[in-house]
Amino acid sequence: MRCEVVTGTDTDVGKTWGTAALAVRALAAGERVHVDKPVQTGVRRGEEGDVDVVRQLVAERAAAGVLPATALERLSVSEGARLGPAMAPVDAVAEAAGAGGAVPTLPTLARQVRRWRALAAEVDLVLIEGAGGITVAWTDADEGPVDAALALRAAGCAAQLCVVARPGLGTQNHTRLTVEHAAARGVPPARILVSGTSQAPDAVEQANLRCLARMAETQGARLETVPHDVLELLPAG
Repeated sequence: MRCEVVTGTDTDVGKTWGTAALAVRALAAGERVHVDKPVQTGVRRGEEGDVDVVRQLVAERAAAGVLPATALERLSVSEGARLGPAMAPVDAVAEAAGAGGAVPTLPTLARQVRRWRALAAEVDLVLIEGAGGITVAWTDADEGPVDAALALRAAGCAAQLCVVARPGLGTQNHTRLTVEHAAARGVPPARILVSGTSQAPDAVEQANLRCLARMAETQGARLETVPHDVLELLPAG
């Protein structure tokens, strides 16, 4: 059972775009893929969430002939929980509770792992897109992406961690902090994915990619990029 936990160096770094690129590559290889969002925040009932964006992006690639017509049949998506406030999951629960009405709850990590194991048994790859950065908690027990990867491994899944980073200023610091945090907890990332790279990178972006390439090599991780507006995984360099 293969699972990849997709986290980021921060919020709005392109995790959904990167997750979609990972899904497209697996679907192009003929695999069955499930994309899950453990906790979706900032989206109300009936609105489009991140997994819906992934499904739409895959549909566009299939319509354009980039993917076989059967690709959509091999893609499934789900959410573990949905909260309206556009905040970190634990804060979103507190905000919703303060507004009155029914008090939402976050699924426990054990419950999430049971879901992922059941999903992984039916497909070739489960992609799990987190919320915010690597230290943002998904549960009331302060558990997040690293805990998810560790729990999945303990449950018999071949789980790896993907860190999504932005290509611009600040990425060297944010990516190093993220990677070193994960490695210190025993889950060095298997992949660093730079989301939204330019077709013609300037000097800053070129320097950042060289730095991230050295960082990836030190950690034994793959460094890949997803260009802006081109949903294709490319090897860096």
